[in-house]
Amino acid sequence: MAKEDNVLTEDFLFELYYACFAHDYVCNLVCEHMQKSYLPDKAFQALHECLHRYFVEHKSAPTLNIISQIVSINREVSALLEDIKDCAEGVEPDVVLEQFENYLRQVKFQKTYKEIGELYAKQDRDKAMKLLQSFAEWQNNFTLRPNSFIDVAETFESRFKRNREKHNQEAKLKPITRFYIDGLDEMNSGRDLRTQLTCFLAPTGVGKSHAARWIGKCASQIDGLNVLHFQLEGSEDEVVDAYSASLVSCNSYRYSTGTLKDREIERMIQEVKAMSGTLKVKSFPKFANQVSTIDIKNGITEYRKLYGVSPDVVIIDSMDLLTDSSGRKWSENGERHKRVAVANDLKDLAGDENVWMVVTYQATIENKDWLNDEQNVLTEYNCAEAKGLSRPMTHLITLNQSTNEMRENTMRLNVAKSRFFKKGDPFKIATDYENERFYDRERTLNITKVA
Repeated sequence: MAKEDNVLTEDFLFELYYACFAHDYVCNLVCEHMQKSYLPDKAFQALHECLHRYFVEHKSAPTLNIISQIVSINREVSALLEDIKDCAEGVEPDVVLEQFENYLRQVKFQKTYKEIGELYAKQDRDKAMKLLQSFAEWQNNFTLRPNSFIDVAETFESRFKRNREKHNQEAKLKPITRFYIDGLDEMNSGRDLRTQLTCFLAPTGVGKSHAARWIGKCASQIDGLNVLHFQLEGSEDEVVDAYSASLVSCNSYRYSTGTLKDREIERMIQEVKAMSGTLKVKSFPKFANQVSTIDIKNGITEYRKLYGVSPDVVIIDSMDLLTDSSGRKWSENGERHKRVAVANDLKDLAGDENVWMVVTYQATIENKDWLNDEQNVLTEYNCAEAKGLSRPMTHLITLNQSTNEMRENTMRLNVAKSRFFKKGDPFKIATDYENERFYDRERTLNITKVA
């Protein structure tokens, strides 16, 4: 078979072969179905040959240490194995097998389509129809996924070992239990937010970005968590300066213009040095074309490779600037479906990476009078662009602010959706954007007392 134009990507192969070394059934399927033409270079081909020989001889997958010893005389393959080790921890075998299956289906379809075209060109329509029927039967029956009937007794030991390993790994991670906003924290009641997708929905100018940065700042500074913030709008300097000012609760303009007094900045430097967590920002160029959820996934992978740890909290400002992983060019009529697809991708990514995913989303509301009525709060049903958006979300939290509340530096938070706790009534909070605080606890308490 000639070399395919759409060979498998290196990043995917890192994960696939990592799964081979950890799971016999994955190794068996890859040895059976992988072909040289699917692989991008000679290093991957040589690695696959070694893997295949070992599996045929031993009827089990080699460990990473064993395969490292086998290929040690080949520098290129040894270097490839190191990349696999670095980039592919925490791989879900069933996820990569599903992707490999989809690829094999695509290759089979392309080959069949070409052959049918050639038969039609030769006026051999009977053979073309038989080939088409044969492909349809194969399409219906082909799968790499494990048998849907699971033998409890046979899988008892392996499932226990897998569960123990997963539990031990998760036990090493700090729980994430706070939104850093008292009203939301009371509702959440200490539930771990890992694997969950939280969206802050608001019209422009209300404070979505402030909310996102507040969570990033508090998670890293107060709870010692590793935060990765993806900035999709605004300049890199703008968001980093705003974050820097938030760490010490000072005016971002004074920080960005260097007008803080030496005594002030020295005190602030010591505060920042005392942080136990980390806060990293990855910014995309302004008006970047088609930043996708794949770019987010690759950013997390790059973070892990550079720093040797995974992020705990991933923040995206703003989700409505993303496209999904399909590579599809969505029409204007399909915009709503695209945004739901993006949300589905991010929810899956939160689970795969075991992170708390926090995103912002801009709502477009034309009826300003409706927004100005403090009896009203925003839900996904009040915003055409957001309909269906809440389906993959764990939490959909809306920020509501009248003209009067804007002057008073207050707003109402409404939990439009929550999968794990009762939503409750909207509640009012105070903000302090002047000093880069989304949530001003002291003023909020005073508001509550007055009410």
